Amino acid sequence: MKRKPTEKKVRPLFPTPRWRKRAKGVWKTDLGGKLPEVVILVLSNEEFRKFHASTKAAMRYIDRRHFLKRKLIKVVFANQYSNGSGDWILIISHTDYSTAAVVAYQS
Repeated sequence: MKRKPTEKKVRPLFPTPRWRKRAKGVWKTDLGGKLPEVVILVLSNEEFRKFHASTKAAMRYIDRRHFLKRKLIKVVFANQYSNGSGDWILIISHTDYSTAAVVAYQS
């Protein structure tokens, strides 16, 4: 007779993320406490050029709009993919060290 393996109930490390729409073209999820936050932005090509002009420009853009719980110390442009002249989708992850990593895709 074979024994069935017992199923362990695993407690999640954080609640299931819930996306909230913050403004037109802005969605955010927050895992709570000092856990990471993620923001998704949709920017026009012109807005993205201003955002991507420098890390300081990106920090100003994010901080002035209060997307994140804390002000940024550092922004890293992790990856960028362009395939035209459409809008940009930015995925911004924010760590508890106030560093934001930005991945951008152009539609």
